[in-house]
Amino acid sequence: MKVKRQALLTIILTYILVVFGGYVASSESGMGCGPEWPLCNGLVIPVLKGDTLIEFAHRVIGAVLGIMTAVLYFRIQKSNPVRKLDKASKVMILLLLVQILLGAAVVWLDLPAIIVSVHLMVAMVFLAVLIWIWRRADEQPSRTKTRKNQSIQNKFKVVLHLLLITLLLGAYIKHQSFGLACSWLECTNGFMPVSFPEIIQTGHRLAAGFLAFYIFILTYLSLKNRWEAGLQNRLMAASLLVLGQIIIGILIIISYIEISWAVLHLAFGTALFAIICEAGVFASSSSRISRLEEKSSNPYYG
Repeated sequence: MKVKRQALLTIILTYILVVFGGYVASSESGMGCGPEWPLCNGLVIPVLKGDTLIEFAHRVIGAVLGIMTAVLYFRIQKSNPVRKLDKASKVMILLLLVQILLGAAVVWLDLPAIIVSVHLMVAMVFLAVLIWIWRRADEQPSRTKTRKNQSIQNKFKVVLHLLLITLLLGAYIKHQSFGLACSWLECTNGFMPVSFPEIIQTGHRLAAGFLAFYIFILTYLSLKNRWEAGLQNRLMAASLLVLGQIIIGILIIISYIEISWAVLHLAFGTALFAIICEAGVFASSSSRISRLEEKSSNPYYG
């Protein structure tokens, strides 16, 4: 199996693990194996029912992902001499080890919100590294970079930082049970938050609002400046996911945090993060973007 295909399968399994982790949290099954790790209720294979089945399934998926990541690492070391890819594979392994330790700490310390939230953030960075490896696995190194390419990459970096902040606040809100601190439109005392839960909830919404606005602007710029069609399509998909996230966010509050809506919210958020990551790598390797921007902005072209 080639490195590129192995990386893609690892990306898919990482996505499944993140979303299933959201289901574990939403169904309050996180302690289904008790305060034990790596054993589950004192057993290697426990009685599989209820919360134990859900939590153990999550651990099994994580173990399979760990094996696939190790295989991917050794494939890269064996088959690809590109220095950047080698460095990315080492970062990938380091993030995997950090995730394992955080996963153990989450269980040992009885699901502390801050550690669970950091656990999700590391998973997102791990996913981003996998996407970079997948996109660059068979790519020939290019030394041609332009200011416009760099400018576009910087815009995607802004989006990714906003996404991480939004996801971090969302995870913390979820695990601190602050989800209903405000209604879908206002907080207890009007539009201005007063209590700590309301402030955190409002901060999450403001970050999400800035994120949505920025993605919509980027999509508009990609169409106006005639960036490469592949990048336009990625940004339009991201905009659709943002619209879906807004609707799902409202439904979560209206339904008093129905499990299905909460899990779907995380699924959309993770998919949005993956698309933006991939689009950023795509933009960094596309020379046509710069040429099209120059052509559209230069009156002497044509």
